[in-house]
Order: sequence, then structure tokens, then C-alpha cells
Amino acid sequence: MKIVMFFFIFFYVGCVNKAILEEKKVKRIALVIGNQNYEDNELKNPINDARSIAEVLRSIGFKVMLELDTTLADLNASLEALKAQVEPNNTMLFIYFAGHGNTLDINSSEEYLLMTDKEKRTLVSIYKFYDFLRDVESRYNIICIDACRDYREHGVIGNEGKEENFRGNLQTRGMRYGKGKKEKLEAFLDNQYSYKMPRSTIVSYAAMHRQRANDVSKNDKTHSSYAYALIKFLDDKEIPIEEVFRRVRISQLQESNGTQSNLEETNLEKNIWLLPKKTGISFMPPI
Repeated sequence: MKIVMFFFIFFYVGCVNKAILEEKKVKRIALVIGNQNYEDNELKNPINDARSIAEVLRSIGFKVMLELDTTLADLNASLEALKAQVEPNNTMLFIYFAGHGNTLDINSSEEYLLMTDKEKRTLVSIYKFYDFLRDVESRYNIICIDACRDYREHGVIGNEGKEENFRGNLQTRGMRYGKGKKEKLEAFLDNQYSYKMPRSTIVSYAAMHRQRANDVSKNDKTHSSYAYALIKFLDDKEIPIEEVFRRVRISQLQESNGTQSNLEETNLEKNIWLLPKKTGISFMPPI
């Protein structure tokens, strides 16, 4: 009788645990953006980067929305479509952007992402994503920004006549220089957003503040150095996301001789495994 009772309890507990694990499984959705064909400062690799990142994310269970050469209108439409798919408090959202970026003040860390609008230069604050994520009440958020974070002009012909392959927009502080005088830059700043980070979020920048982000990796000419490392490590098994970014950082530091390093800002409440320790769980308690 005791043996029968033991097996009954064993199978009952097993079924309950299985149900609990299934309840903890969260939806996985990603928005992947590659902006490359800018009117006056075209890049080489963001589209390759976005396609490859999208492929890796699909392979580890994300439903991916891939957007290439995105205008502000395209971005707004994508976010609306994404919103309809989010299950509040039970969705992991992954956002990746590859393209030109910059800060608009030398002392600011607020990142602006350059869209591909042709009528005027259109810069979108990263805080637009913050507001969106808070609004949809996603449970876990991963944001990757593969763009420059410096404040200076580049992406032009260098002293040796070689094109500098960096992901920063040409104009800064909303001004440009021409014929010995300052001219107003015809631009639209989409920046009416709060800087408050959404709950349980990690943001990974391809470069630290005031650093440039390489558009071409020395290890793979078809990807940026950040994307090359992210593609390599994103699907590593049974490591938390912060360890993924640490491996990316080592790769970038080695490739750039210390001139480029990704930087993370986070308020994660738990460790997140993209390939978790137990099948069916998208997150685990802190270790």
C-alpha cells in the first residue's frame, strides 16, 4: 500500500510540476530593423545583420517581424502590429536595430536612431521603445542597438582617402556646417518620450558612450563587429542573457584592440535564458 501511495504521489507531483512549467512559458516576439540605404550616408551591412539576427532568433523560438530600410511611418506601423501580438505580463520582447545612430549633445547618453525617410532626416529617440514596452506591459525586454553613440561627424572620406565604416549620422546637435556658417538641419526629432526604463529590461549598445560602432567586422566583412559576435553567441545554450553580452564584449574588445565595447543597462528582475535549462521555460529564478 505504501508503495502504491508513493508512486501515486510521485506521478501527481510530476504532473503538477509539468503544468507549472507550462504555465511559466512566455511568448517570444521580436522586432528586427536593418537601416542601410540612407540618402547621403549609405552603410554596407545593416540589412545582412538584421536578416542574420532574425534567423537566429527564429531558430530559438521567436516570432520575428523583420523590417528593412525603415521610415518613421514604417516603424510606427510595426510597433502597432507588434502591440497586437503581445500578451501582457507573459511576453518576452526582443528589439534589434542596426543603422546610423548618434547623440545630439556631447554630454548626453540618449541615443537617437536614424530612419530612412527621404524628405528630411528623421531621428527617433530610443525612449520611444521604452514608452512602447511600458504601454504593452511585456514581461521581459531585450533591446540591442547596433549604432554609434558618439558626438562628432564621421562616415566621410578620411585623411587617407578611405571610407570610414562607422554607424553615426553625419549631422549632430541639429546643425550642419557649410560655406563658413552654420545652417539649420532640416530634421524631425521624434523624442517626446519618457526616459524611464520599462520593468525587467536589458539594453545592449554596440558601443559605449562617445564610441563609434564598426559597420564592418574584421572577422566577417558581411556583418558589423557587434552583429558578428551576437550571431555567434545568441543561441549559446544554458547561459543567461547577460553572459551572452559578456561574450560579445570580449569578442569586440579583441577585434577592435579595445576601441569598441558593447555596454549594457539593465533592471532585470530575473536571469533570462534564451535557450533555458529546462525545456519550455523562457526564464528561470535568479541563481
